[in-house]
Amino acid sequence: MTDTITVLNWNLEKGINLEAGARWVREQRPDLFFQQEVQPDQLARLSELLEMDGHIAVPRPGSSNDNAIFVRPGGPLVCTEEYPQAWAPWHAPANIAVRLRGADGALSPRQISAVSTHCCYWSPELRLTEARWCSTLAKPGWLAVIFGDWNSYRVGTDICWDDYTDHAFVANRTYEHDGRRHTDVGPDRELLAAGYVEMARHAAEHLGQSEALAPSSGYRDHPGRPSGPRHTIDRGYLSAELAPSLTGFTVCDTPQLRSLSDHLPLRATFDLARLREVVHATPAMYQPNDVRTDYEGATRA
Repeated sequence: MTDTITVLNWNLEKGINLEAGARWVREQRPDLFFQQEVQPDQLARLSELLEMDGHIAVPRPGSSNDNAIFVRPGGPLVCTEEYPQAWAPWHAPANIAVRLRGADGALSPRQISAVSTHCCYWSPELRLTEARWCSTLAKPGWLAVIFGDWNSYRVGTDICWDDYTDHAFVANRTYEHDGRRHTDVGPDRELLAAGYVEMARHAAEHLGQSEALAPSSGYRDHPGRPSGPRHTIDRGYLSAELAPSLTGFTVCDTPQLRSLSDHLPLRATFDLARLREVVHATPAMYQPNDVRTDYEGATRA
């Protein structure tokens, strides 16, 4: 058994290069694969090509780009629950729970919530709502791994929007305050406020992997936008308790990958032994009171 768990994320542009993209992913042998822009009829074919079990989000009116999560059968992670998130205002997130399988086949007592998301490209308000939902998985003692195309930027990102003549794009990626447009960093700010750790930042600051902060999109020329890769809108987050098990984070960048999608894949690796310690640790968690009282206040058995 390998001593590393590998997780990939990729917005494979509208599933156009389905087979070539799936072939590359399969060669990486991920234990979990998070994907955005899966088309409604592609899940079965993707599962076959990837040799993984697929879980797709609830379809939403107005868009055919779905989020999905794939789990390697027989691998160290086992999907134990699937949660349809029909509340979503745009692309519903794919949301499953996974547990770690032991050498004896027993599953870990703690689960990890896995989320694949694709935030609304045209509304900073909806993006903020989508990011805030993730805080429901950040309660004390809960564990989560979240990947997505956030269509927004990291806190501290400085973009000169005067260089853009694509005014619709500027309106999509900014918000108005005090008479001027500001870069939308709302989702990143909300996730950090909820206690999540961004994987690329952690890798750069604590693992000496500065290349983890490389841009994941923006390398294709668009009329009205400056050329050159400069955007990191694809990001991964995890619960702080899981951060010490992260061993590497990479933005996978090759000419082949650039030709397959307008986003680059992200790869995260985790130390299996450290991860096992976390999912077997006893967390401090709130437990609901199951003692019932009647209307007069008397305790009922």
